Amino acid sequence: MEPVLLNNRYRLLELIGSGGMAVVYQGVDTLLQRRVAVKVLREGFAGDPAFLARFQREARAAANLEHPAIVTVYDVGQDGDRHYIVMEYVDGQDLKALIRQKGRLGVDETLDIVIQICAGVGHAHQAGVIHCDIKPQNVLVTQDGRAKVTDFGIARALSEAGLTESETVWGSPLYFSPEQAAGEPPSPASDVYSIGVVMYEMLAGSPPFQAENPTALALMHMREDPPPLAVRNPRVPPQLEWIVRKVLAKEPSARYRTAGQLAHVIEEYRERGEQRTGWQPIARNGGGTPPLPSPGYTVEAEPHAVSQTALDRLAWVLGIIAFVAVGGLIPLWWGAYQLLFAPSPPPPPATSQPVVTLTPAVQLILVPPLVEMAVDDAQRAVEQAGLRFVLLEERYEPGVEKGIVLAQRPASSELVPPDSEVAVVVSGPGRELAMPPVVGYSVEVVRAGLESDGLRVISSTVWSTQPEGMVITQEPGPGTTIHAGDTVTLTVSAGVDAPIPLQVGLADQIILESAELQHMAFQPGEVIAVTLHWRALHSISTPYVVFVHLIGPDGGLVAQQDVEPVIPTTTWAPGVEVVDPHLVTIPAGQMAGGYQLRTGMYPQGQPSSRLTVVDAGLTTADAGSILITEVQIQP
Repeated sequence: MEPVLLNNRYRLLELIGSGGMAVVYQGVDTLLQRRVAVKVLREGFAGDPAFLARFQREARAAANLEHPAIVTVYDVGQDGDRHYIVMEYVDGQDLKALIRQKGRLGVDETLDIVIQICAGVGHAHQAGVIHCDIKPQNVLVTQDGRAKVTDFGIARALSEAGLTESETVWGSPLYFSPEQAAGEPPSPASDVYSIGVVMYEMLAGSPPFQAENPTALALMHMREDPPPLAVRNPRVPPQLEWIVRKVLAKEPSARYRTAGQLAHVIEEYRERGEQRTGWQPIARNGGGTPPLPSPGYTVEAEPHAVSQTALDRLAWVLGIIAFVAVGGLIPLWWGAYQLLFAPSPPPPPATSQPVVTLTPAVQLILVPPLVEMAVDDAQRAVEQAGLRFVLLEERYEPGVEKGIVLAQRPASSELVPPDSEVAVVVSGPGRELAMPPVVGYSVEVVRAGLESDGLRVISSTVWSTQPEGMVITQEPGPGTTIHAGDTVTLTVSAGVDAPIPLQVGLADQIILESAELQHMAFQPGEVIAVTLHWRALHSISTPYVVFVHLIGPDGGLVAQQDVEPVIPTTTWAPGVEVVDPHLVTIPAGQMAGGYQLRTGMYPQGQPSSRLTVVDAGLTTADAGSILITEVQIQP
């Protein structure tokens, strides 16, 4: 992108993110010489008073929040039509990318990040601000593990709870609270629920609810219980799963009231876990199952005073132990007496050959290297070595095609007995998704949404009358079942400034490569300026004339220009593109409607002997007349 300088201070360097309402650039504060992130309101919304008011409310709410776990807002400003917020630049990646990279996070790492998220959001709750859009994409994680919550994009003060406007954010329904899904006003407990969904995803590798459309997701948040975490990740302790399930309660009153309260509970849980050293027996509660923590999950202090009854009971127990200990010495004394004074038994009769039990030597097998092999090849290698192949699990790994071995146990080159198991982890498809309809949307917004779901996006630009940057075709189509890691191909409008691709072959001599047309709508009496791009396949000895015809809605010829190209065809060099401009004047009084602009060639002086179109390429042709495009004549 070309460098942009806002208010002679903030230089925009590169696009680093985008959302439905704004785009984010990495920039430099030229006054303080520091890197910053600059959020710029989209031009389409800058003229909308409602959007502009929301943007300014976001700036004011976020500027008042100062906390290590919240991205700091430095400045708010306007430069012409550009409204922007200058924020702290965080060198790291968002939590969604971290989850995709690792598959799922360990318990310790999850707790560390969630506590930081809760601390930042809890600080906002104390200031009367609800985030309303907590999701992994809005949590930035630095290389050293510091987490920062960003984008209070639809934050609102508690005093403004009556506001009902909302911003559509790609993917947010995955993390909505039930009350948000039902269209009810959010509360701090709504943020707590969203943090719970994020926490579940960190531990399980995917959100608790997934569906093909936002409506189905909303119903799942309101009605269904999340799948047990232990099924997704057996390493999650029962007490931690209990906390997550409480956070994901349907009723806000059944959750923790604020993010700060949730942070306190998780810190307390972690401290209790760290106090346990070595093996700990599980206390039973009469029913044979380990007791769950109380809803408040508070630690009860150990009593410091012991009653007299307890002391008496202890004295009796110690006395019994002493009696048993003394009584237990009697067999020991008797054994010593037998050893010292009893006569020795006669020795066994000698034999000429001692009895020897021979243990056959075990032949060990070298475990073959399997990592990065296709799963079928790995299975053959294991079985040919005399070992048993076991598929332990399939796991989505970004950038790795399906069916590749990611890890093995035992490791390669280890020696194991025959018929031992060799377990492998294999790359599987990403989570199942339904391809959304993206035609008609800005490619920047679409790309950000698709990539946040783990999809690879390939785009190409073509000439189109649609606005520049709009998606005009997609592959696969809407509703198609796809998986994270799959590739999505988008065709994007480059606007009318781009050449119209044609690729038409004429008489095996000439190719009409493309045409340029700066406008698509005209008034009667105006001039249509069209530029044709030709390429000769070999030397041409015949001088040709190019015709450009304007055909009316009834199929009749309205206007035309028949001229020899500026560079005569007899001088065209094979393989060299020739630029050929033409002007056609629209007669006065023409009716409004769609008109065809067509072209072709014929030998000089022989207008009825048009060059034959042998390949219509990317357009259509009839009797040697090639359709360039359709233009509109307006009244």
